[in-house]
Amino acid sequence: MEFLRKLQAQAEAFVARLAPRERVMVASAVAAVVAFAVLTTWAGVASAIGAREQRIDAKTQMLSQIGKLTQGYRQVQAERSALEARLKGPPVPLMSFVSQAGAQAGIEVNDLRPGTPGVAEGVTEESVEVSLARLDLPRLARLLDALERGPGVVKVRRLRMTTRSDDPALVDATLLVATYRPKG
Repeated sequence: MEFLRKLQAQAEAFVARLAPRERVMVASAVAAVVAFAVLTTWAGVASAIGAREQRIDAKTQMLSQIGKLTQGYRQVQAERSALEARLKGPPVPLMSFVSQAGAQAGIEVNDLRPGTPGVAEGVTEESVEVSLARLDLPRLARLLDALERGPGVVKVRRLRMTTRSDDPALVDATLLVATYRPKG
């Protein structure tokens, strides 16, 4: 405390010895130094605030992304649970199911060839290849929809269509239809 009083007394003695013109110049210099210090401090605080706001925005975006990913994960889990429930249902007699779906769509299904059964990751696949002739596209679309919306897990794994030379509005189609059930 004593040191500050001594320093103040020296500053007052220095200013008292100055001419009025020198006092104005010293006061201007002191004001400039004070203004520089205030501006430097203000710029540092503003920069720190800006950096924190950017970090807050980045974390908010991350939380938003985590929320979207969580929602997507829950949706996928629900779809997986529904698919597992369909897998655990009664087995689908594939050949008769394809014949019935064809009859409902107004398509005569005569050419059915069973495929080789496959096993992968605890799931057994049974498939049948179906050849259909002289179909228009709306009936084929109804058949595909009926097959995939049926009981159990039934998927059309492959579809090959060829146009007919005698009637370009009709197609010949070959389908590979598969059904799945848990192994065991």
